[in-house]
Amino acid sequence: MSQKYLTRVDAFIQPYLAKNGFTLLKSEFVEEDHNWYLRLYIDLTEEEAAARSAAAEEERKAAKEEAVPTPGEELAELLGEETESDEEIPAPGVGINDCAKVSRYLSKWLDKEDFIPEAYTLEVCSRGFLNEA
Repeated sequence: MSQKYLTRVDAFIQPYLAKNGFTLLKSEFVEEDHNWYLRLYIDLTEEEAAARSAAAEEERKAAKEEAVPTPGEELAELLGEETESDEEIPAPGVGINDCAKVSRYLSKWLDKEDFIPEAYTLEVCSRGFLNEA
């Protein structure tokens, strides 16, 4: 019976995820410690990840241009030394606000449709919570 629920949920949520730059990695309806969980694991599409990376890079550049140099940075600049950090910007991923956005959207639909008779907790998670053992 749970597969029937998941098929319906997946069919509903897929267009919304695609429109908003997400992809569904996995969905499950599982019982754990006498409690039911409807759990979706989402990730960014490659296009959305690239767009977020570009935006983060632009923000970093803008912040650097607006920053007041420290005395050490001023001296390094006068001496012609490189001062830019070699830190790599981490790849963007699904954040808590992304999960909340998807959860709110799905929750409204689930409340309206009310096709799952069991009491359950809805969880929308990022790739990091997916146990691919």
